[in-house]
Amino acid sequence: MHDANKARMAQKDYTERTGSPHFAPESGACYKCNRNIYEKTSWKIVTGRRIEVLNDSPEAELSTGITVEEASAQLVTGCPHCNRSYCD
Repeated sequence: MHDANKARMAQKDYTERTGSPHFAPESGACYKCNRNIYEKTSWKIVTGRRIEVLNDSPEAELSTGITVEEASAQLVTGCPHCNRSYCD
């Protein structure tokens, strides 16, 4: 499930529970692309490049974004949209 606020809180809870460092931006906005890492973004692939499309578009071939379930179970170390690492 994609819910930016719940996922942001789930990541905070995960890092506190496991004693892991919190690499993800507190606001959820990527430091590089400024997209919310916890929101779903859909893409189509054109000549090897990703082009953003509406989430309900029939052209969507790929979606990125961190779900609540993922944020509560694993450490977020980078942006799922632009692949920027937060821990290098």
